[in-house]
Amino acid sequence: MAEQTVFSEMWKAYRGVILHSIVTSFGLDFIVRDQHGGDVDTIHGVRETGQYKNARNAAAYEARGEYDRVAYHHNDAAYDSTVRAARDTHAFFDDAYVPGNKIYYGKASALRDPTSTELGTRHKANLDHVISAHEIHEDRGRVLAGKDGVELANTASNLQFTNEYLNKSMGDMTIEEYIQWREDRGDPLPDDVVAQMREKDSAARKEYERSLAEAYYSSDRFIIDAGVAAAKRGLEMGARQAIGFVFIEIWCACEDEIKALPSGVSFSDCMKAVATGIQKGFENAKSKYKDLLAQFEQGFVAGAMASLTTTLINIFITTDKNMVRYIRQGYTTVVQVGNILLINPNDLLLGDQLKTAMVALTTGASVIAGTAVGNQIAKTPLGKDEHVGVFVQNFCASLVSGLISCTLLIMIDRSEFIRKVVERLNAYGSVEHEIRATSEAFIALAAEIAQYDMTEFTDQVTKLDRFTRQMLNADDDELHEILLDTFEEFGIPLPWDGDFDDFMGNPDNCLVFE
Repeated sequence: MAEQTVFSEMWKAYRGVILHSIVTSFGLDFIVRDQHGGDVDTIHGVRETGQYKNARNAAAYEARGEYDRVAYHHNDAAYDSTVRAARDTHAFFDDAYVPGNKIYYGKASALRDPTSTELGTRHKANLDHVISAHEIHEDRGRVLAGKDGVELANTASNLQFTNEYLNKSMGDMTIEEYIQWREDRGDPLPDDVVAQMREKDSAARKEYERSLAEAYYSSDRFIIDAGVAAAKRGLEMGARQAIGFVFIEIWCACEDEIKALPSGVSFSDCMKAVATGIQKGFENAKSKYKDLLAQFEQGFVAGAMASLTTTLINIFITTDKNMVRYIRQGYTTVVQVGNILLINPNDLLLGDQLKTAMVALTTGASVIAGTAVGNQIAKTPLGKDEHVGVFVQNFCASLVSGLISCTLLIMIDRSEFIRKVVERLNAYGSVEHEIRATSEAFIALAAEIAQYDMTEFTDQVTKLDRFTRQMLNADDDELHEILLDTFEEFGIPLPWDGDFDDFMGNPDNCLVFE
């Protein structure tokens, strides 16, 4: 046999791994539908994108009603009680936004020992919503959390007294918008005022966000949505992995059939070989149903974990579709490696176990690299073309992934250092391997015992027990007779011929026990 090239040997050993990785990642990834911002509505996500994943949440926002200024400012007990407490002081108090400025709630004529009959707008107190009532009412995150806008707007942390001039000029602007607006009109606020306004705004928003997060992320709605999304993504990924497994079995079977054809065959012969390969591929996949189920299970776990991770990330930042895909690919590799290292289904020795895990990591990394290249190609004019863009992206991504996989796998397979490490580690069986070897030994022993005739076995034990008891109670002459009876009963050939004394009297004779 001619010596095979390094690449052909490597391809023969790893073609299933490489092809399955590439096919599922770039050929069958359409089965999984990634979304910008993940699969579950989050407070951060609905605010940033202005869109909802769940139609029920979208309907709730549309049904929020028009902003009612009176309801937020005058028809609320918390708002009224805060105003009443300030009015009842009958004294000046500190402006929440302007350090050193004193303000008074009420008319100047009500002042104790008034020094002036006119307060002026810079000393007349107004109650301000730090986060404006209008902003709270229109907040998608607030509606998603199912919190009442009036109640949130009029919490103690969101109500601050400031002077009428500042309050009226601010209107419904946020504090940051107001600071910038004053900058733009050439009338900037003093630095100490800016600092104090931002401090109050930060404290109010921190409490506001805590209230929303606590209400929504502990709700049944969020938990159910996250669970359903994880299960759906798991089923999609499981189907992707399982279909890829079947496809690769068909591919390899067809490849083997075509390679077996002699030279000079016709096109029809090639088609027959392909048809035979397809049939054999399906049969191979059926016979390897355990591997097929394992692929589905790994895909399901990877998809579910990726969905849950994406949901968690989107609580803080909004992930784009590319990031979601990277997370899925990463979890596919993590689950494969975990299966090899923790479960060790193929009963590999420690060195081979680690080498196989390294192969899985290598193919996973190459897929992520190929995906990144495909995403960059998508930004080019050719990648954006509506006719060939998708094909160019997938071709480039598959090419890069395949080249990286082959290069790294050749290095792993041919590295003298890795070979020595594997050989040394193989001297130490993994815990799983030792447990499985012990288990198989017990199974073999149990199978051997299962073949015994238990009736005959019990009868022999009973006879041995009877002879043993007789021997214990016999004298020398009786013992001789009992031993002869025992040999006869169990069909054991006597180790001598003729008379025992005559036989033992001849120094050339030997006792032979069979």
